[in-house]
Amino acid sequence: MDVLPAIFGRVLCPVEVIAECLHRQATPALRAWASSSPAWLEVVDAPPWEQDDLLRLDAGEAAAIRLAHWRRATLVLMDERKGRLVAGRLGFTVAGVLSVLAAAAKDGLLDLDSAITRLTQETNFRASDRVIAMIRSRIQQP
Repeated sequence: MDVLPAIFGRVLCPVEVIAECLHRQATPALRAWASSSPAWLEVVDAPPWEQDDLLRLDAGEAAAIRLAHWRRATLVLMDERKGRLVAGRLGFTVAGVLSVLAAAAKDGLLDLDSAITRLTQETNFRASDRVIAMIRSRIQQP
């Protein structure tokens, strides 16, 4: 989380995503973080946007896409597969946590392998070896 402001400055987050982070099944670390979100995270209501594709998504993913549309954002941070597909179809560039970690590593903000190890050991995040290898190759490119 600490690399987000270094890469993006300010991050907009819909209320629904914070609610998901505070859910009793979320990890204790995520619940603690979401209960006292940092100054660079702006938690906002996402206005309605009539899109049939959004009806198939969880509340957080749908709200993130609605918020991106409302704010005319070009990038949506999201890892859920269905949400990523819908956001892409609607014209947004989508970056997941591994893409953010790769960008941070490329900028010298963190060690990618250490960050991936922490991510997979301390959270419920999972990615295939193929995807992780692809992300590693990104930081080796000029």
